[in-house]
Amino acid sequence: MKSRMRWHVLFLVFLISTVSYLDRTNLSVAAPVIRAELGLTPTQLGVILSAFSIAYTVAQIPVGMFANWLGPRKTYFYGMWSWCILLAATTTATSFGAWVAFRIPFGIAEAVTWPASAVLLSHWFPRVEYSQASSLQNVGLVLGSAIAPPIVSFLVVSYDWKMAFIVTGLMAGVLGTIFFLYTRDDPADDKRVSKEELEWIRHDKVEEVEEAHALKGFNVMLMKRPSVWAAGIACFGLDFINYLFLAWYPSYLTEKYHMSMTRMGVMAMQPFLFGVVSVIGAGWIVRKLVDRGMDSSRARKIVIFGGLFLGTIALFVTTYVEDLYVSVTAMSFGYAFVMSILGPMWSTAPDIGGKHGAGFVCACMNFIGNIGGIISPILMGMSFQYFQSFTPAIMITAAVTLTCAFLFLLLYRVPADRKVIETFTVAANRADRTFRGVGSM
Repeated sequence: MKSRMRWHVLFLVFLISTVSYLDRTNLSVAAPVIRAELGLTPTQLGVILSAFSIAYTVAQIPVGMFANWLGPRKTYFYGMWSWCILLAATTTATSFGAWVAFRIPFGIAEAVTWPASAVLLSHWFPRVEYSQASSLQNVGLVLGSAIAPPIVSFLVVSYDWKMAFIVTGLMAGVLGTIFFLYTRDDPADDKRVSKEELEWIRHDKVEEVEEAHALKGFNVMLMKRPSVWAAGIACFGLDFINYLFLAWYPSYLTEKYHMSMTRMGVMAMQPFLFGVVSVIGAGWIVRKLVDRGMDSSRARKIVIFGGLFLGTIALFVTTYVEDLYVSVTAMSFGYAFVMSILGPMWSTAPDIGGKHGAGFVCACMNFIGNIGGIISPILMGMSFQYFQSFTPAIMITAAVTLTCAFLFLLLYRVPADRKVIETFTVAANRADRTFRGVGSM
């Protein structure tokens, strides 16, 4: 194969994922300082943190359709400059209401991240590489979360929290411009892609009707597929623990173990660094299982269930230990095991929905998943305010991930759902052609 342009494009998407989570995590890292400055209660802070998730969730399906229509290049460009402007504007917020007002449009703007990447993945990679490519892209999620504590805490200590918001916002705007100038939405339109690479990208894709996404009832039919709900439920469990860590883990360390801002910035990296290893490892495991002859859907099913189940065990262990390092390590393993499902989970979107339905399926998954992202920050804030302890919220999180693991196992059936989608597409397109033929007589 003479060119590997798809991996160059994926590297930029990886950087976008990294900056996305750096941008959305800067608030949780700076939260102890902001909370003291504004006199916010833990519950108020939880609401501010969840305001992002609410807007992010509501925007998913519209943004998924928007990404399919506009294409990843323009979607990322407009979206990332919106992040930049909104983060800069947030530095003027001086009250609880103002913070909520700024976090809502920021959540809408950041909603472009995963639907746009799902559309891009369906165009630039063969199905056999979906899990591996998605895992590498999603390393950016945990890497962005890992580098946020030291970077933001350094900027807060050296300057103030406002500088942290401005600097991380500018990163997004610059990267969005680079992505727009360097990439193309379709590899066939990129002269740097060799004939051999283009053939490889297309070699195992299911042939689809070009206007499948425009057929009446196509999106409704997708929403009825059990595998979409299975992936969404897995996403719910992942986002429940992910937003708990993103929103409250720095405060957990400072409140429970009385760490300084500088020490917290270092310790808060551990679960996310563990997550980098687990996300890469899960993508590698899926690829190895497929190379040995296992169906890719079954390989993903094993890895996703295993990640949720092992993460549950580690979280339960956390609640029974008091030692700082044992507790932090157990929580880090809980986070890492659950986050390992990122690549296999998101690679189901193009596998289920195909080229035309990937963005919509991804948006449905994100919508379901981010309901967990809305609940967990508020739950943690209320737990700390009323119980003066984070333990009840951690126990609830473990119960959620365990429930999601078994529901996923019950509902995940990609091969059967793909047949339904293909049958619907062919039948609906045939009926549409017949109708137009009758109308033209």
